Amino acid sequence: MRWDDFIDADDGQVATQAPEQLLPDGTHVGKIGWVQIGSKDWAKRDEQNPDGLCITVRVDVSGYKSVFQSIPCHWRGAIEELCRSARVAPPAKGEDWDEEQLLDQVVSIETLLSVSGRGNEFVKVVRFKPTAQTNTPKPKPVKQTATQKIDAETKADPDDIPF
Repeated sequence: MRWDDFIDADDGQVATQAPEQLLPDGTHVGKIGWVQIGSKDWAKRDEQNPDGLCITVRVDVSGYKSVFQSIPCHWRGAIEELCRSARVAPPAKGEDWDEEQLLDQVVSIETLLSVSGRGNEFVKVVRFKPTAQTNTPKPKPVKQTATQKIDAETKADPDDIPF
């Protein structure tokens, strides 16, 4: 591999990108950019979830570092809150549910800047909130002639031909 793309020609230094900031406290709207169901050691402590299965999502908010949130699969209320925010039907007993349907959905999150036990700052998602932004794309405008526009405004019968 050639490293020419990563080294500036002028001074031989490695090109760096400005670090993104942590998401500040408050409510933010973002898009789910990644989702996965996997095992987490910290979630294995509960008898309802001995395998520690969690659904983990990455929420991308423009101009900030991505926020990751892991929800244990036995926390039904939190899973439903995530699904409501993403406008996706939550998992139901006796039915298969694909977590991939959460991808690219717009969600609203309430965040809090926290400090871990090791002294590292991180963004904690307090809750997923219903968002006013729709997940469906806007319909493309239909091209109409001047006569079609007037007919649409006056609700004229399309079979009526004025003479």
